[in-house]
Amino acid sequence: MVADGAAIFLLDHDHVLFLSPAAHPDAAAIQAQATQTMAGLGPVMAERILPVTATGTLVDRSFLILPRCEPLAGGRLRRLIQTPKVAAAILGWLRQLVGATVADGAADDRAETEEFRRSLRALVDMHDLPESLRADAERLDTDITAGTLRPRHVPMHGDLWRNNIMVRPGSGELVVIDWAGGTAAGYAIYDLIRFHQSFNLSSDRLRRELLWYQEALGGGALGLAMIRVHLLGALGHYANRLGEFPRDRFVALARDCYGAVDSALAALARG
Repeated sequence: MVADGAAIFLLDHDHVLFLSPAAHPDAAAIQAQATQTMAGLGPVMAERILPVTATGTLVDRSFLILPRCEPLAGGRLRRLIQTPKVAAAILGWLRQLVGATVADGAADDRAETEEFRRSLRALVDMHDLPESLRADAERLDTDITAGTLRPRHVPMHGDLWRNNIMVRPGSGELVVIDWAGGTAAGYAIYDLIRFHQSFNLSSDRLRRELLWYQEALGGGALGLAMIRVHLLGALGHYANRLGEFPRDRFVALARDCYGAVDSALAALARG
């Protein structure tokens, strides 16, 4: 049993079965569909996604079968040894996803532009967020409306933290699991900052990554604005979909993400 009431069974040496919790009998089916949809976005995305071996229903609860993987190393020393390899692989993969989108050019889809604006407006209207964050969101919304910024969506996992990164036995290949919250219409910075926070990477490492994103997203002041619009767009995306997620926890999460990126960008601006 795992935290949400689901159950994971070892079927044999090579496969596991994920059984939905009784309270959410369609959870595994949703997970399977989301995983297959995200893997279908192209080879760069698919290289970090486990193939779904089978799906079905057991006692009115959906299940899916996946190749067996192992969690990342536990213990402080083993984590210190493993983290640089994990960071290089996953951060490089996130760069590839952004690079593939940037190569397609600026957004020319009105629906895409309007989705960015809806996300930013959700933050402007959330008055318990920091005023600086809300002011940034309002300014960026104005820039998008004026055509100064034309951001593109980027595929996003949405919950890229340590427990969702696994190792395939034998090959040592890193894969990302739990794609139920993934979306093709995602944002470029959110997975980066969540990964940075989960692995407690250095501020200098975050600045180096953001410098790459600045150049990839347009360079100079445009690149810096694009970093902000992607981060705040992601936060607004989740603000519009809180569901059962406690509002106070979301506000704390938004404050932490915004503060980390804002501090890193201020350091970049100082040179």
